[in-house]
Amino acid sequence: MSQLEKLMRPHMVRLAPYRGVDPSEELAKKAGIKPEDVIRLNANENPYGPLDSVSAALSGLPLHLYPDPNQRKLRAALSEYTGQSADRIMAGAGGDEIIDLLMRLFVGPGQKEKVFDCAPTFGMYSFSARLADAEVVSVPRNETWDIDIPAMLEAIDDSARIVFLASPNNPTGNLVAEQDARALLDTGVVVCVDETYYEFSDSTLCPLLDEYENLVILRSFSKWAGIAGLRVGYAIASSELIAHLMDIKQPYNINVAGEAAVLAALEHRGELLERAATLIEQRRRLEVAIDGLEGVSYYPSEGNFLLCRFERRTAEEAYVGLAQRGIFVRRFPQSVLDSSLRISAGTPEQTDLLIDALRSIV
Repeated sequence: MSQLEKLMRPHMVRLAPYRGVDPSEELAKKAGIKPEDVIRLNANENPYGPLDSVSAALSGLPLHLYPDPNQRKLRAALSEYTGQSADRIMAGAGGDEIIDLLMRLFVGPGQKEKVFDCAPTFGMYSFSARLADAEVVSVPRNETWDIDIPAMLEAIDDSARIVFLASPNNPTGNLVAEQDARALLDTGVVVCVDETYYEFSDSTLCPLLDEYENLVILRSFSKWAGIAGLRVGYAIASSELIAHLMDIKQPYNINVAGEAAVLAALEHRGELLERAATLIEQRRRLEVAIDGLEGVSYYPSEGNFLLCRFERRTAEEAYVGLAQRGIFVRRFPQSVLDSSLRISAGTPEQTDLLIDALRSIV
């Protein structure tokens, strides 16, 4: 261990990083193609990109001025969109910042307090928990990827602080049942329901906010609105919890470009929701195509992605075969997903190329 590392917090030195997706330039090098020919179906991004009206809103911004630390315009617009009062809403630099803020608010460093998730699921929950020096308790989902509520209730004890549930779950695509959410909320532990893919599923647990002060709903503009690069998400929770999150966030956490893009996106939400519906159509096209193939199947999904299971070839062989054709999908290190790849919905043209490639590979 170096002298510098001796000054660091030990759990930080040992922390395994969260691996995001590579930029198109790096993917192109791997496939031996031009960056513009890369088909990114590996990050659940919106392949249509931002609306012209959203891009236009970024022109002429007062870049020399700090943004509003109280997010007044942003929270008012989100209030109108969600039907929740503005004092129940806070925006973050992507959902990731809000996850991190929840850790800072509820998890004491060195206390070995517990943070729960249900594997397989979004890796940022456990990564942020380890960053906060929490004990991560990952309760496996059952064979249909539903939450094992008896196992969760047995594992939750006085040291439990937060439970993270994605709905639809990434990468499996299934929703959190209301009765399951209630069972966990009734324990009194903070339950964060990540509804990043809400605009694709049209399913929400927001109605439970009036009953449970320990419920946090997490959403994002990265997927449906096509502005993942600007990193804007938001939390909906009790006014008391939001007030504490506002107190501990960085004062200028949403930059002026992110704010302007979100305001424009919400103003033109109809067109964006039409694009989201198109992506669901493409996911269904992929489902139909896979139904006609032997050697590959999929799990039902309520998101803009499909978790596919390969039976004749390994998932790694399928991944390489797709990558050689310039199509990049998401693979996972967990053993329970050894034979699976997550494939994002793309444009109709991308779906055509994907289906042709799958037919060749399997």
